[in-house]
Amino acid sequence: MLRRKALVCTVLVASSVLLTACSSSPHKEATASPTTATASPSATATPTADPTADAKAAALVAYRGMWGTIVKAYTAGSLNGVDDLETYSRDKALSSIKVAVAYYEKNNLVVKGQPQLSPEVQAVDLASMPARVTIRDCVDTSNFLPVDKTTGKPSETDGKFRHITNSVAQRVDGRWLIGEWTIDRQQTC
Repeated sequence: MLRRKALVCTVLVASSVLLTACSSSPHKEATASPTTATASPSATATPTADPTADAKAAALVAYRGMWGTIVKAYTAGSLNGVDDLETYSRDKALSSIKVAVAYYEKNNLVVKGQPQLSPEVQAVDLASMPARVTIRDCVDTSNFLPVDKTTGKPSETDGKFRHITNSVAQRVDGRWLIGEWTIDRQQTC
């Protein structure tokens, strides 16, 4: 029972979080107020004359879009009908989402509710190939909880619902996609 509890927590936390690579910069370049992930975020950001500002905005659109697809997949407990995963995510991030959904499906679990997001852009590197934007978030999953799909009974959790996540958006073929995501399990927020 304890092993299942730990596994459920690990999958929920790992799948509820995003990417890698923290910036060493001590200041915040962009902030946003906490929001709830939605299932149909805007696909593009309005371009400006500032490429860095454009990259930040587009990366945050991809980040929120990925969370929208996560919410759809986790609340369904399946990838059926979730056709836009690759619109917002790729590589490790995409794989992590698919692994988490497979776990939920295998264990007859769905997730109820919405996560609270408060992403902040930490770094922009337009010179790298691919160009990268690092995003840090304090993801609150206290209202985004796994339950048994048949009975509605809540699944056990470790009680830790707010974690720092680090995500990296990458510009690939003219599109910004979340390619990596990690959660700092040692640090709550």
